[in-house]
Amino acid sequence: PEGFQSLIDNVDRDMTFAIEVEGGMDRRKITNYDEVRAEIIEKLELLRDRPNRMEKPYVYHIDVGAMYPNIILTNRLQPSAIVDDATCAACDFNQERNNCKRRMQWVWRGDYNPATKGEYDRTKDQLMRESRTN
Repeated sequence: PEGFQSLIDNVDRDMTFAIEVEGGMDRRKITNYDEVRAEIIEKLELLRDRPNRMEKPYVYHIDVGAMYPNIILTNRLQPSAIVDDATCAACDFNQERNNCKRRMQWVWRGDYNPATKGEYDRTKDQLMRESRTN
């Protein structure tokens, strides 16, 4: 609910960014801006007020693996998985004037699903059978 309220509070900022920066248009020239804004706020308020939904969701597959290098290059990101301080120290471009990196806080947003005992036993059994046949 707090996340939806934050989105509601920043609708004008986000729409202005999408229209002017990403779309390259002047926001004042959008004739139905207020209608679209009201529709977005209405849907966000419904989500905020009733977060447990029963509708069948749309399922989208996004190839994040293909996007990841572009995101890193576009934003000059250097997460700890890519480089460490020793690598940066040895880099020829590691100078303040080059502005080659943008430090950001990285937050884990994944799920941890450890295998159950049954899953572990089935996998172990399968590996044992496969290793005997080879």
